[in-house]
Amino acid sequence: MPADRSKKVQYNRYLAAALQNFSSGSQGNGLSVSNMRRLINQDQLSPKDAVRTEELLNYFHYDLQGPVNQDPVAIHTELSSAPWNTQHRLLRIALKVKALKTEQLPPSNLVFLLDVSGSMEGPNRLPLFKASMKMLADQLRPEDHVAIVTYAGTAGLKLGSTSGHQMA
Repeated sequence: MPADRSKKVQYNRYLAAALQNFSSGSQGNGLSVSNMRRLINQDQLSPKDAVRTEELLNYFHYDLQGPVNQDPVAIHTELSSAPWNTQHRLLRIALKVKALKTEQLPPSNLVFLLDVSGSMEGPNRLPLFKASMKMLADQLRPEDHVAIVTYAGTAGLKLGSTSGHQMA
C-alpha cells in the first residue's frame, strides 16, 4: 500500500463506558481489506499501519436473524473478556433491520448534490461515492430515477433524471 494511503496506527486510550457511553458507529470503504487480501494472496503480510480495524469488522456480512412480529429491528449482543486484559470486557452489538420488499416500495426519485472540488480527491471521498453509486445502480428498479448535480465553485447538472433500467 502506498505510504500516502495509510497512516500510523494510533490506539485509542481506554474509556470507561459509564463515563463515555456514546458511539457513532464506524463504517469503512473496504479498501484496506481488499489490499490486505491482495497481499495475503501474494504470501505477504499487510503492514499493520495499513489495516483499519473498523473495516475488518464491517466488511463481512453476518447471518443475523431479522426482527420478529412488529419489531422494526433485532438487536444481537455478545459479551466477552478482552484478550489483552481479562478485567476489561468487549461488547459486540449488531442490529438487523426488517427487510423491505422492494416491490412494495413506491418509486424513488434520488437527487445527489456532489462536491467535485479538489477537497474530494481523497480515497474515502469521491472514489467512495463512485463505488456507492455502482452498488446503488444494481438495486434500482425501472421505476426509480436518479439525478446528479455537481458543484465546485459553480453548480451543474451532471446526470439528468435517469430511470433505473438505464443505470445498470
